[in-house]
Amino acid sequence: MAMNYEIIIFTPIFMVLIGFIVFSILKKRKRSAKSIYKLIDDLEKKYIY
Repeated sequence: MAMNYEIIIFTPIFMVLIGFIVFSILKKRKRSAKSIYKLIDDLEKKYIY
């Protein structure tokens, strides 16, 4: 009985943790070279010109 209680508590915690890790990896991979160049160009326009 105690084993089932632990599974019920810890399974959602592990699922949220795994989901957060996958989401953060995908978010980092989305930033391609094109978006980085656009970001640099926007910062130059904002602060230099």
